[in-house]
Amino acid sequence: MGITMTKKMEKKYIPLANYFEVALQQEITLSFSELENIMGQALPNAAYLNRSWWKKTKPPLSHYLSWTNAGYYVMDVKLGTSVTFSRTQMKTTSNVSTNDDNPPAYIIRAIEASDARSFIHLQEEIFQQTDFMYNMENELDLTVQQLRKDLVYWKQLKNRTILCCIVNGIFAGYAVIHGYKHSKAKHVASVHLAVKEEHQRQGIGSALMEAVERWSIQRDISRLEVSVMEHNDCALNLFKKLGFQQEGIRQNAIKLNDTFINEYSLSKIL
Repeated sequence: MGITMTKKMEKKYIPLANYFEVALQQEITLSFSELENIMGQALPNAAYLNRSWWKKTKPPLSHYLSWTNAGYYVMDVKLGTSVTFSRTQMKTTSNVSTNDDNPPAYIIRAIEASDARSFIHLQEEIFQQTDFMYNMENELDLTVQQLRKDLVYWKQLKNRTILCCIVNGIFAGYAVIHGYKHSKAKHVASVHLAVKEEHQRQGIGSALMEAVERWSIQRDISRLEVSVMEHNDCALNLFKKLGFQQEGIRQNAIKLNDTFINEYSLSKIL
C-alpha cells in the first residue's frame, strides 16, 4: 500500500500519494472533504483560494508530487468544491483502463484527531446496518471531544490506535487495536473490526487485518485476540482464513433480541 517518496515529499501528503499510487481509474474527481479524509488533516488555505496551487508542478512546495508521482495531473478545479485528476497518457499501463470497471482505490491509515467526527459518523452508520456490534446504537455515547482525548492518551501508550480504511475519500471501515497496559500483557492486543455493508466482500476486511498485523509487529505486539458472535459467519470465516485459531466458547455471553448467543474467542500469534 505504501510507496517510496522523494525526500521533497511533505509528510502530510503521503496518504494522498499512497491513494493515487493504488488508483486505477483514468479520471478521478474528489471533493475537498474527501481529499481531507484521505490526508487526515485540512488542506491549506491556498488550496481553497487559488487554482494555481493545484496546477503547480515546480518547487519549492511539493504537494503536487502526491499525484504527479503516480502519473496524474489536475484537469479541473472547482475551488472549495472538487478537483478532477486525470492520468497522463504516457504513464498509462496495461492495468489501467479508460472506463469505470476498475475498483475504487482505498488507503488504510492510523486515525488522526481531525478524523474524530467522521469516525463517530462511520460507527453510527454501521450500527444501523448490523446487530454484530457489541453496543446498542443508543448506547454509543462517544463524543468528538472524548475521542480526541482518548487518541492523545493512546499515543502515549503507543499500543492502541484505530486504523481507518478510506475508499475514494469516504470512510468505509476500521479496526480498533487495544493493547493491554500491564507489563506482563503488553505483547497482547484485542482487535475490533467493522466494515460498512456496501464495502464488504471487497477485500477491505482482510486488508485492514493485514495492516493491524504490520502495525502490531512494529510495536512488539505478538498476540492478537478477537471475539465473534457465533452466528457471525462472515467474520468467523475471515479470521480463520487469516490464521486465527478458536480458543474457546463463552456460553450465553450475548443477549440479542431476548435471545442468548454464544461468543467465540479466537487468537493469532504473530
